Amino acid sequence: LIGLVGSEMCIRDRPYAIDREEDDLTLSQMTEGAIEFLNRGKEGFFLMVEGGLIDYACHVNDAATAFREVEDFADAVQKAYEFYLKHPDETLIVVTADHETGGIVLGTGSYQLNLRVLENQRVSLEKLTHEIRELRDMKSNQVEWEDVQEMLAKNLGFWNMVNLSTEDEQALKNCYQETFSGKTVEMVKNLYSENEPIAQLSVNILNRLAKIGWASGGHSAGVVPVYAIGVGAERFNGRLDNTCLLYTSPSPRDRS
Repeated sequence: LIGLVGSEMCIRDRPYAIDREEDDLTLSQMTEGAIEFLNRGKEGFFLMVEGGLIDYACHVNDAATAFREVEDFADAVQKAYEFYLKHPDETLIVVTADHETGGIVLGTGSYQLNLRVLENQRVSLEKLTHEIRELRDMKSNQVEWEDVQEMLAKNLGFWNMVNLSTEDEQALKNCYQETFSGKTVEMVKNLYSENEPIAQLSVNILNRLAKIGWASGGHSAGVVPVYAIGVGAERFNGRLDNTCLLYTSPSPRDRS
């Protein structure tokens, strides 16, 4: 059984949680449906659920989008946990990651965080890029600075809910002047997408205001957590290589 859900705007299997529309399936709904279907059999089942868009968002250093993806993944884990509560003697849940992405750091040296500022971001970096491209097309690339300000205010809260320094506003204006001059724009490229320079800059500014730092746009060697509950959970102890998790998990023979 494999479940893939598509979206016209999205090249991935599903849209980001922050961009989700009313008819889009959530990861928890997909998880709940898969558990219900697989549990019809009598021999038990193995189910892997991936919150893969956390990785996508971290590749472009989009903290607000990544955080919402983590929340979406947590909701999916909750569905698995509810199944475990009904079948505690025959269920094992393992939650982990194959790697960290971006080298994200909460706190940039000032001993404080301002994560609430991320609540003002209404769309992902990818969708913000999509909307800017639509604006370019609609206005034949003759976009006024006021048009860009309006879009950033609507999607990121700039100038309304989020106060910008003179330096940040000037950086945005400089980027506008460089990339809306009618010439071909060089997009900011990463592993999975290409984004408008002013969209990337805006998200970077919001990250900095939230006191979030990034080391790269790629995978890191950072240690990732492993959580386990249920039959055989005691095996997941200490420091483990992720390639060992398969051999750490109990087999059906262990319960006979």
